[in-house]
Amino acid sequence: MFIEERLNKILELVQSRRRITVTEASAYLHVSLDTARRDFSRLDEKGLVLRTHGGIMSKESVSFDPGITDKGVQHEDEKEAIAKKAAGLILDSEIVILDAGTTTERIVKYLPENKNITVLTDALNVAVESTRRKLNTIILGGVIRNSTLCVTGPDAVEMARHYHADKLIMGLSALSTTKGLMGPNRIEAEIKKELIKAANQVIVVADHSKLQKTALYSFGTLDDIDILITDKEADPDVLKELQARDIEVLFAD
Repeated sequence: MFIEERLNKILELVQSRRRITVTEASAYLHVSLDTARRDFSRLDEKGLVLRTHGGIMSKESVSFDPGITDKGVQHEDEKEAIAKKAAGLILDSEIVILDAGTTTERIVKYLPENKNITVLTDALNVAVESTRRKLNTIILGGVIRNSTLCVTGPDAVEMARHYHADKLIMGLSALSTTKGLMGPNRIEAEIKKELIKAANQVIVVADHSKLQKTALYSFGTLDDIDILITDKEADPDVLKELQARDIEVLFAD
């Protein structure tokens, strides 16, 4: 098991149990006690857990990596409203990147059929929905992560470098005013970095639960964002700070 996979499993475990010991993590992951301690130290250094004597505790501000089914049922109403708002920003004849995520999949459903819009995506579910809407559809090639349906790997990263788009509409797991844009998976973070570079305008779609959180990997800064679409439950102090950085904040209806 790769380090990244172990760290995500530990985060999932501590999220459900609130507190785990080195011995519990060692048994759960089938690794040595020393390996479990080193993994705890890595998570602690990244600010994702609280280190305790003999174990770690969860931090409510931490975002881990649930599968796409779990993500789909979290904050459903907010995601639906955000998706509808985002779809309204896509104009005829535009090339738009929709990255992997449950909110971005919803966006496609609000696009009119047979419209002269090209959708470029790194997500299998988004590509399928886009073709159902009879839109021009391009999907990056690579390895599909079963848990998120995101196309990943060096082939996908290299392919993304050759494209250019009018807009990128991007979901994320965590947005922090100090640490920027973050996600729980390194290989997905690498794709997001390239997609940001490919677009003239970057639109982040994130419900209030994603703001002022941290995750394992950074893939961008606040300076990369042009527009944030969120819901009215978002912390107003956080939004003021984002607006002070010249980020336009739009609320879902």
